[in-house]
Amino acid sequence: MGTRISTSKKQNLIKLKIIFIASFLLYFFSNSLIYAQSNSDSDYLIPIGNIVQIDAELKNVIVRNYVEGSPFTLGDAIIAINKTPINDYSDFSKLLSSISPSDKVSVLVGRGTHNFTLETTKSELEKVNINGLLSGFATLTYIDPNDNTFGAVAHPISVGTSRKVDIRLGNISTTSDLLIQKSVKGSVGSISAKRKDTVGQFTTNTDFGIKGNIVGFDTSNLKSYKVASLDEIQLGKAQVILQTTSNGCQKFDIQILDIQKQRSPQSKTLKFKIVDKDLLAQTGGVVQGMSGTPIVQGDKIIGAISHAVENDPSFGYAVFIQWMTDK
Repeated sequence: MGTRISTSKKQNLIKLKIIFIASFLLYFFSNSLIYAQSNSDSDYLIPIGNIVQIDAELKNVIVRNYVEGSPFTLGDAIIAINKTPINDYSDFSKLLSSISPSDKVSVLVGRGTHNFTLETTKSELEKVNINGLLSGFATLTYIDPNDNTFGAVAHPISVGTSRKVDIRLGNISTTSDLLIQKSVKGSVGSISAKRKDTVGQFTTNTDFGIKGNIVGFDTSNLKSYKVASLDEIQLGKAQVILQTTSNGCQKFDIQILDIQKQRSPQSKTLKFKIVDKDLLAQTGGVVQGMSGTPIVQGDKIIGAISHAVENDPSFGYAVFIQWMTDK
């Protein structure tokens, strides 16, 4: 006959099996939870909505006005004069002052995506406004709590023919005392404000806005929202988060009217209509300076305002949030 195992030994074996299984499950689920948490953290952003002043030094000096009959046009980058590189306005000014009025001047120009040489005169160069600085207002879209980076504007910073100007170094600053020129049909209004504290730096100017590092911006009382996939966005009610004349940010109702099922980064992913009477009373619709305004739907951040519809500024377009966050 086989050897019999006593009842006490059986009980001890069962206890050991239970302890082993429990330990394994505890280890498995603990690691799974940590892994899931680390993944989920990277899928969350803090939508902001503050109006920021953008100040930037450009990599090239550019033509800032249009002069009839001039060979130069708005947005032309002045890369070199008589084969001498132009790095900033000081270089341009010194070189121009050294040129005789009767001398021929050869200018290497960047226009759009093309560089070419213009043969011109000193007087023609003196007619145009050349500048290497840029300043304006836009909206801070999000802060990534994982690395303290930010995104803003939701479209490229452009000047004339330079659709996406190269930035040497830029700053963003918080603002107060907003002044809003309301939009009306046929005319898009604008936001201006008083500059306060510098809170970020950037050098990256993309097709979907600027990106940089944030410093000294308090997000402790702000909610994180999950980054939506395109398939999760729904027609109907959503909200924008925007700084208003009271200097604080609040939510305003909009309606998502159309969703373009884009499979690669493109602008104008969403079409929307502002339906919030308070926001319409303050702005008349989308105004310049609202570019980058974050849009949330439920507990998800879905996009940011990028364009107004000029003939009816209560309508606008927004870019999908993941197009902004893609590196």
